[in-house]
Amino acid sequence: MPDLYQPTPQELRDRFLRDARLGALDAGLAEPPTQPGSDWHLLSIATGNAALLSYANVNAAETAHSVLDAEGEDLDRIRNAEGLPVVEPRGSSGKIVVTIAGPTTIPSGTLFTLPNGLSGRTVGNVTNPADRAEIDAETVDAGTKTNLAGGATVRFVSPPANVATDALVSQAFPLRGGTDAETDARKRERILNARRNRPGGGNWGQLRQWALDIVGSVQDAYVMPALGGPGSAKVVPVRRYDEEFGDYSRVMGDVELQAVRSYIQSKMSIPQEIVVQFAADEAVDVTIKVTLPDSSLSGGNGRGWTDAAPWPPLASGDAAAITTVTSNDQITVDAATATSPIAGLTHVAWWSSVDRKFQTRLVTAVGGSAGAWVLTLESPLLDESGSGPLPGEYISPAAFNLEAYGTQWMKLLGLFGPGQNTTDSGRLPRASRHPYVTDEDPIGITNTTLAQWSNGLRNPDTGEEILPPFPEITAFSQNYASVTAPTVPSSVADPPKILVPRHFALYQL
Repeated sequence: MPDLYQPTPQELRDRFLRDARLGALDAGLAEPPTQPGSDWHLLSIATGNAALLSYANVNAAETAHSVLDAEGEDLDRIRNAEGLPVVEPRGSSGKIVVTIAGPTTIPSGTLFTLPNGLSGRTVGNVTNPADRAEIDAETVDAGTKTNLAGGATVRFVSPPANVATDALVSQAFPLRGGTDAETDARKRERILNARRNRPGGGNWGQLRQWALDIVGSVQDAYVMPALGGPGSAKVVPVRRYDEEFGDYSRVMGDVELQAVRSYIQSKMSIPQEIVVQFAADEAVDVTIKVTLPDSSLSGGNGRGWTDAAPWPPLASGDAAAITTVTSNDQITVDAATATSPIAGLTHVAWWSSVDRKFQTRLVTAVGGSAGAWVLTLESPLLDESGSGPLPGEYISPAAFNLEAYGTQWMKLLGLFGPGQNTTDSGRLPRASRHPYVTDEDPIGITNTTLAQWSNGLRNPDTGEEILPPFPEITAFSQNYASVTAPTVPSSVADPPKILVPRHFALYQL
């Protein structure tokens, strides 16, 4: 909500009484009675209450006409005024695995139901598929509730001959891409894009707008004008993480990408080469050194390190990584430190490269030595997906707020856009990524992005908190990054890269 002035009834009453008293004195009259119970006092209460409604109506009107503050129907009126269409909910698409007992034909449009009762259908006629064949499918209903993970069971309403009633959602091509009605926040971003970049004539701002207008799962779209020469452009839509299904790719699905491509190309009335292409994920591994309060065991405030002697201290190298997984509760770590962890006292944290979260465990037995510490843990290391540790994943010292630090890191990299698509001086700067790379629209890991991770980040337009600050982190420095910016493709025909987090750890500065 905007920071609008809203007086209290008492303030309006007192203002009325003051003005009446001063007005009478200025006119040479006797000071009017303004004490409680007087006519003037009663009149001031009635007048103040009426004025209060006027303030409220004015404030409501200002809110309704501000793109930064309007909501619901008010925001839709602004969207309509900008000529922006409604982004409709979409169903999901993918493949299902069918069980076949003999010759058959599965007609296009064969209906099936999802576990929640929503409907789907097959896409394209399929003749005599092999047993366990994967066939294209989409949902009839729309919304995020149509998304299904691989392995989920769907059921044909009227299965064709020799086709089992139950089918499984493909592991490689699960049902994804279903979106609900557009949120106010996304509408606001589309409106702001239209006002900032003034779409028109097929310029880059319009290409970006069209990508945002057609598919609700498009988080943002980036344009490289004249990348293939005059009259050309490349449009690169990206999507958000799908945390519900543990999918941290930024690559658009084929069906959604084709919808964006068809929509943009249908809008271009003059011959232009408009390439619509996904971004390519590029994994990044990062370790950060931080200064946190001492453990409460050492007199700290309880919001810093868990142990009096955080382990492992980063004696050398880029990270303390798992080298061997004997079992989920016994791992070997290549920490170069000669300082041994203490059984029964030392806690360590593991960053899962599957669900991208920290899990903390107490060390109950210690073996090995520097460079090959063998740790037995109080309970198996399992992330929320049920996955265990893998060689190459990082081990950090435990800290009170470590889970939040990991969550913040994921959110920060989820704001990144793709990097450049060329270094060719004959194409640049015209073919630079639009919107341009800025601190607000980053591509890589810099001191500024680390400061945003530690100190928090607010939306420059609305002031809304995007990332909260961590005041307990009093100093930080980047210790290691496998890459700091996306690798530029060798050919303009290849997709631009976008950084996605893989391994992550924090150590004592």
